[in-house]
Amino acid sequence: MTSDILAAILTTAAFAVLAHTFGMVGKSGAIGGFIIGAAIFLCLGPPGFIVLALFVIGGSALTRLGYERKKNTGTAQTEGGRRSAKNAFANCSAAAACAILYSLTNHEPFAAAFVAALGAAFADTAESEVGQIYGRMPRLVTNLRKVPPGTDGAVSLPGTAAGLAAATLIALAGLSLGLVDGFGAALVVALAAFLGTVADSFVGARIPKVGNEATNVICTLAAAVLALLIL
Repeated sequence: MTSDILAAILTTAAFAVLAHTFGMVGKSGAIGGFIIGAAIFLCLGPPGFIVLALFVIGGSALTRLGYERKKNTGTAQTEGGRRSAKNAFANCSAAAACAILYSLTNHEPFAAAFVAALGAAFADTAESEVGQIYGRMPRLVTNLRKVPPGTDGAVSLPGTAAGLAAATLIALAGLSLGLVDGFGAALVVALAAFLGTVADSFVGARIPKVGNEATNVICTLAAAVLALLIL
């Protein structure tokens, strides 16, 4: 047990330092990410941490995609795309809760729900970042009215396709790492992750003042709950 704790601390600390060094997260993001990452590593071992790292690295790469263009239109992530602690907790709290529940119960659907939650976070990032560049004139999810890029609740065909791809990638990663039991379950996880982003868009469109962090929590939590209900 002591060796597991040491491995979790060292691995997560090293990743947090590297993420900060390469500009993926700010100082608070590195600290918040370390806390979440260590908890996930302790509960799900290296497979869980690998899925988390895939989301962090992939999400950062998507944020940097066309960053100057997004900056010129006022839709770019602040702080040069560096994520803060509030971003880390908003995107990963539901996943961390699923990991903890899995460690306490050894109930396999919680591991799948963990993957679904991170899949939703990754898909939401993909939809937002890709849609802002290639979405041209996105539409509001509630009434399909054309709105400017970056509008809360806006969706686009390129962004939606990117979200589906991101959700599928995380689901397949979970499958290959043994966190998801079978191809059918992986399809459920990918679908739950994508539907989590739909919930995010609806809340953003109907209640834009709720804020990005709150909708991220709703997105990931909805995905985890859907996976648990279906599996």
